[in-house]
Amino acid sequence: MQKFTSEFPRQFWVLFGGTLVNSIGGGMVFPFLTLYLHQRLNISMTYVGIILMFWSLSSLVGQIVGGTLTDRLGRKKLMVVSLGASAGVMMTFGFADSFAVASVIVILAGFGGALYQPARDAMIADLIEPVKRSQAYGLIRVVANLGIAIGPAIGGFLAARSYLITFFGNAGLTLIFFLITIFLIRETKPAFNSSDPTSNVTGNFITVLRDHRFVAFCSAVALCTILAGQMMAVLPVYMKDHFGLGETFFGWVMTTNAAMVVLLQLPITRIVRNVPRLSLTAGGGLLYALGVFSVTFANAFPHFILAMVIYTLGEMILVPTSTAITADFAPPEMRGRYMGMLGLTWSIGFGIGPTLGGLIGDHIGPTAIWWITAFSGVAAAIIFIMLARIKPARATTPAT
Repeated sequence: MQKFTSEFPRQFWVLFGGTLVNSIGGGMVFPFLTLYLHQRLNISMTYVGIILMFWSLSSLVGQIVGGTLTDRLGRKKLMVVSLGASAGVMMTFGFADSFAVASVIVILAGFGGALYQPARDAMIADLIEPVKRSQAYGLIRVVANLGIAIGPAIGGFLAARSYLITFFGNAGLTLIFFLITIFLIRETKPAFNSSDPTSNVTGNFITVLRDHRFVAFCSAVALCTILAGQMMAVLPVYMKDHFGLGETFFGWVMTTNAAMVVLLQLPITRIVRNVPRLSLTAGGGLLYALGVFSVTFANAFPHFILAMVIYTLGEMILVPTSTAITADFAPPEMRGRYMGMLGLTWSIGFGIGPTLGGLIGDHIGPTAIWWITAFSGVAAAIIFIMLARIKPARATTPAT
C-alpha cells in the first residue's frame, strides 16, 4: 500500500481526501433536491424542470469562465472561490420560499460549483507526470463515486428530519474542503514569461477551438455522452412504463454502476495502462454503444443489469482516459481552458441525449431509442481511431 501511495505526490492525496468529503456533501443534497422543490416549496414538476435547466445552463457558463480564470489566476484561487461560494449558497437554500428565489440560488450554485472542476483537473495535470495521469483521474472517479454512494444515506436520514439541516450539512463539508484547500494545498499553476511571444496565457476559448484535433476529440466524447443520457435519464422511464420496473429496480441498476466504479476502476485502469489512449477511448465508445444497444432486447430486470454492466465497463475506460488525453492535448498554460472545454462537452452531450431519446421514442418507437442512439458510440469510436492514425500526437502516446 505504501508503495502504491508513494507513486503520487502528497498534494494529490490531499485532493483525493477532499474530493471524498465534497462528494459526500453533494450526495447528501442532490438526490433529494427535486423532492424538496416539489413537496416543500410546492413548485410544480414543470417548474422544477425549469429550475434544473437553469442549473445546467449556469454550469455551462461556469465551465467556460472557470477554465479561463484557472489559467489566468491560478488553480488554488479558483478552487477556494468555488468551494467558498458553494458553501455560502447552499446554506441559503434552506430559506428559499418561492420559484424565483430557488431559481436565483440554483443559478449561483451551478455557476459557482462549475468553477471547481477545471481548476482541480488542471492541478492534477500539473502534479502528475503524463504516464500516470489516467490512473490519477481514475482514482478521483473512484473516490467521487464512493462519496456519492455514502452521501444519500446520510442525506436521507437528515432530510427526514429537516432539509435545513441537510443543506447546512452539505455546506459544512464543503467548508471543510475549503479550509483544506487554503491551508494544505499549494498553487501549481506553471510560471510563464509574459514577454514570451509563444505564450498563450492571454488566449481564450477561441484559441482552444482552433485546435481542430481537440475539437474533433471533444465531438467524439459528446457522442458518447449522448449515450450516457439514455442510460441515466431515459432508461428509468423506459423500465417503468414498458416493464413495470419502478424506481427501486432502477436504483439497483444505478447501484451496479457506482459499485463497479468503486471496485473496478483502479484495477481496470492499471490493466490497460500500456494501451495507447485514443485506442482505449475507441474501445470505450464501442462498449457504450454495445451496452445501450443491448437494451433493445431487454425484457427483464437482469437484462437491464447486464446492459448497465457493459455500459459501465465503457465508462470506466473512457472517462478517466479522456481527461488524461485532454491534459496531453493542452499546452501547460492553457490546461484550465482545455479542461473547461471537456466539461462543457460532457454537459452538452448529456443535455442532448435525453431530448434525442424522447424524440425517437415519441415518433418512431421506444425500442428504437436504443439501437438508433447506439450508432453515436460507433461514430465516436471511428473518430477516435481516425485521430490516432491520421496524425500521431501527444494524445496518442501510451499511458506508460
